Amino acid sequence: MTWLGALTLLLFVGVMVLTLLRKINMPVQTVLVITTLVILALGAAHRAVFDGLPAVLAMPNEAMGWIILHPITALLAGLFMAGALQISGGFEAFKVLIMALQRVPIIGLAGTLVILIQVPMIASLPCGRIIAAALLPLLFAFSAEGGMNVLTRTQMIVLIGAFSRNAFGSCGPSPIGGVGQIGEGFLGAHFDAAAAGMLRAPQAFALMLGTAVTALFLKFITQRLYPDDVTLRDRIADTEMAGRKVEPPKATLVGYASLVIFVFALLASVFELFGKLPVQTVLAGAAVLIVIISRAGIRDLMAGIILLPVAAMIAGFLAAGALAATGGFDALGVVLSALSKFPLLGVAGMLAIFVQIQTILPLSCSRILTAALVPVLYQFGPAGFNFITWDQLAIAMAAYIINATTSCGPSPLGGGGMMGEGQMRAESGYIKGAYVFTSMAVMAPLAALYMRFANLGLFRSQSEMFYPSASDMLQLALYAAVVVVATIVGTLFIGRKASISIASGQRWQRVGFLALGAFAGAVLSFSLYGLAGLEIMQGAVGGALAALVISLMVPSRLTPAPREAKS
Repeated sequence: MTWLGALTLLLFVGVMVLTLLRKINMPVQTVLVITTLVILALGAAHRAVFDGLPAVLAMPNEAMGWIILHPITALLAGLFMAGALQISGGFEAFKVLIMALQRVPIIGLAGTLVILIQVPMIASLPCGRIIAAALLPLLFAFSAEGGMNVLTRTQMIVLIGAFSRNAFGSCGPSPIGGVGQIGEGFLGAHFDAAAAGMLRAPQAFALMLGTAVTALFLKFITQRLYPDDVTLRDRIADTEMAGRKVEPPKATLVGYASLVIFVFALLASVFELFGKLPVQTVLAGAAVLIVIISRAGIRDLMAGIILLPVAAMIAGFLAAGALAATGGFDALGVVLSALSKFPLLGVAGMLAIFVQIQTILPLSCSRILTAALVPVLYQFGPAGFNFITWDQLAIAMAAYIINATTSCGPSPLGGGGMMGEGQMRAESGYIKGAYVFTSMAVMAPLAALYMRFANLGLFRSQSEMFYPSASDMLQLALYAAVVVVATIVGTLFIGRKASISIASGQRWQRVGFLALGAFAGAVLSFSLYGLAGLEIMQGAVGGALAALVISLMVPSRLTPAPREAKS
């Protein structure tokens, strides 16, 4: 480890922490670009003194070489499609279909709401903000203020909170520029078919079950810890609603047609109906078709493109390139290597901490740190420090990516979850505890289990590929049930303590974080090493340390404490 690498790494981590603590009040992309320039300047000065001018001139190319174009262009294509759907009325058509669904007897209102909550993951757009912006107003319509007056205050909190949790994790498994594609790109160095979606199913599996546990956490814990921080009205009695008329959503024929085109394009991309065409080509072609039938202008179309995730991804890649060119990743590798030599942690404990890094440092877009840290995780494998095998790297990558993907939800720096808090009329930070708890305790271990038992053999070369056996699937079901039941029991227990008093709930919430963080670390180690007692113990220690930091960042109050009156 060189002093330059240690310095640039320290600079990068310090700036990220200060930004998270709001000591630096600038957009995180701007901060990252400035940091990148400073790191490159330090690197250039170092090379000018010790390596000469040719080495200095090579630095920009080394930094730019870390920009991976595939996820960026896929993300742009996805946002282009979202803009086309918005201007053609495709989202309005979807709202009409959802409203019609609740009139189907076998589904009813309850089934419709469950489907609504999982819609973001089903659609799998490249940024959860797209579908959240389109559908959150529809969810709000179920409240008294929204006009339909069919759900109580508690039900609205659970509905909006769980939907937002699902939305702000749905960009991970997206086949059109999803966060997981960054990890799949690196796994492709060994797994021939990784780019076909190796991390997609583990993320979707973890997100689906994690969303359900988030709903329970919001109902039994969050509401009791922050009883006065939501101003949403409760359901109004039917007698008071008499005579009020609610306008149902309407859609045009063009809207329905554009929705059909979108679904077909999505299926064509996932199942390769047109062969090995890049997903960007399929999406761009479908979006152009929608634009033609809706007769939209280019200005309307461009309005649908959200710059935040694109800029975030590019800024993350640039920061990663600058760190790589100056030895920052080598320094991080040495630090983590040293950490893994502590007997209580080992490699298993170090990995249990590493997969939780982005829940500890939640930024406004998960792509920022993912682009910078996935190369570090890759270095732990046979291509770098050789701490773990390729199979173990894939398992750790699955756990890391779902944790990273969901980190934009609880971010206080303009995270996606703030959109949900706005709809439920809650103070900022209201949903943070539920979101970080489920990412840490449920989703990361479930994704690791899914990769180990169901997904690992499917993406190898043709000669090495194998399908999971019935025994594998049975074990996956069994271990996943243990994880989910453990978190549900923990949630209900903390909720019971929170019903006694807020102080009691906060104390036991921290204890619950520690216990289930250790459990999640142990499950991750089991997924990596099997029934190895030492590694499972080390994973539990690492998981508990990560959980301790995460629990300290959950706010105990959402509004400032009232000042005492002067006597």
